[in-house]
Amino acid sequence: MNILKKIDDYVSVFTEWLLGTSIILMAVVLISNVIARKVFSNSIPAADEIGVTLVILATFSGIGYAAKKGRHIRMSALFDAVPLKVQKILIILISSVTCVTYIYVCFIAFEYIEYTKMLGRVTSALEMPAWIRVVVVPIGFGLGAIQYALNIVMNIKESQVYIGTEKMATEENNGI
Repeated sequence: MNILKKIDDYVSVFTEWLLGTSIILMAVVLISNVIARKVFSNSIPAADEIGVTLVILATFSGIGYAAKKGRHIRMSALFDAVPLKVQKILIILISSVTCVTYIYVCFIAFEYIEYTKMLGRVTSALEMPAWIRVVVVPIGFGLGAIQYALNIVMNIKESQVYIGTEKMATEENNGI
């Protein structure tokens, strides 16, 4: 389990870097485009395309990271109202369903990438293959599925209730 923790930590550091870099690049490109449009009356041709690509990158690369930190969307009204033993059962059930769903969506995303490759679509401004923009989708859902699987294992092994592999739910904070 120790080697899995190290791999998980490296993936988290890389994901943090990727998220930060993509947000900063997005801001630089889109703000530069606004300045170019206002000052020079001419837009940067690929700015919108780059912005959308970076939004896709930030959104889907952050799925596993949010799951690890316990910052994903969850139904906390019912969860917070029940005792810790029921919370443990609920979190294992919720994590199991979410893990299976993420694996399914990961599979669908791979099929979509193959379909997009088959069509030979390219983006309009950069003329790069369109499938390259969405390759991060199955990676993000795959990493999310791994985080939920780790969460299931942690909740089975440990006495505490983990809502993410780094975040515990306790009676004091009621899962917040």
